[in-house]
Amino acid sequence: MELFHLPRDWTRLDDRHLPALTSAARILLNDFVAHIKSRGRDACRMSGSIPTLRVLLAHLGADAPLPEEDVRLIARREHFHGARVINYLRVSGRLAPDRHSDAALARARHLADTAPAAFRRPPNRWIDVPYGTTPRPSRPLAPSTIHSYLRLCAPPPRTLYEDGVTDLRAVAQTHIEQALEPVQGEAAKSRATALRSLFRALKRERLIFRDPARTISLTTAVVLPRPLADDMLHGTLERLPNPRDRLSFVLAAMHALSTHDQSHLLLDDLDHSRATLRVRRTGKPVHTVYLDELTHRPARQWLAERLRRRPATTSPYLLVTARTATDDTRPPVSIQAINKPLRTHGHQAGRLRVDRILNEAQHTDDPLHLIRLFGLSPRTAMKYIHDAHPHRSQSDPIMS
Repeated sequence: MELFHLPRDWTRLDDRHLPALTSAARILLNDFVAHIKSRGRDACRMSGSIPTLRVLLAHLGADAPLPEEDVRLIARREHFHGARVINYLRVSGRLAPDRHSDAALARARHLADTAPAAFRRPPNRWIDVPYGTTPRPSRPLAPSTIHSYLRLCAPPPRTLYEDGVTDLRAVAQTHIEQALEPVQGEAAKSRATALRSLFRALKRERLIFRDPARTISLTTAVVLPRPLADDMLHGTLERLPNPRDRLSFVLAAMHALSTHDQSHLLLDDLDHSRATLRVRRTGKPVHTVYLDELTHRPARQWLAERLRRRPATTSPYLLVTARTATDDTRPPVSIQAINKPLRTHGHQAGRLRVDRILNEAQHTDDPLHLIRLFGLSPRTAMKYIHDAHPHRSQSDPIMS
């Protein structure tokens, strides 16, 4: 019976001199390589996953389920990866799950561990505060929010370290202001929010004497959205080489589908015979999108490309990436996977969606038309009507 659980320390691992594998461990390792190939992946490109399993089997053997915690701890080392090892062990029934593990939290820990050596301990302590594992925990945050905050905070410590600052206790308000200078608008507000959370938590934990971000305040002007020109939309569509990116662009620019809508579209939601696409939204009726030729063409091209490149995938989603197509947990694509190709051309799906709805609202003052066409809520539809016709619309005290 284990009274106190202590995680294994893999930081001193010497992977050049590993114990010999047992016959059962070697069979398991070979089965993992075969599993990778059956999923359409090249084993030569899995140079981080195979060594991770090799180290685990060499030290722990294959007679008992392998702890997920140890997979993640080894994967935090350079040149090691654990996601596909965890997926394989889970589907094969050889994984001892870590009830306290989370993929977003693991990514946050990885970001903290890749910071300059002088700044690694404070971010890890900060992760513990909103996650509720410190003596004085704060209001709990979702692991995805913790990862997002840490990703926004990652650049400033590197800049500070290059400027000679080796201790967060030496950070002043001027350093925070300099960290916010390279970004503007919502990006600056997001980074400021993350930095305030970081230093507030470190002060509560008494790792710093003062909070340099406490008095930082940013104001941004609220700009009404304006639709993009048609020639700009068509020009972008022609410059996108990937069929999946063209489909995402059209779904956002023509049918106002958000990144969340697109990432959760199921393969079965696309009906070729009726040229329709069902959009499922939590707590709302199913919204049906009627596809014109401009949308139907990239949809057909993407399905052909999807079948050609990922014939063995079991993902139920319409949009897949190289990672999600081979992930046995069958996750949806990330928002970054949809937005990154569009950003290279100066667009993002959220902005395209707003532009499309506003463009339609400029041609009508009927909110029911927007509700039927885009599946909006009455409040959202009225907001776009007011933005499109400010001279004819007055604020509705009931809707405000």
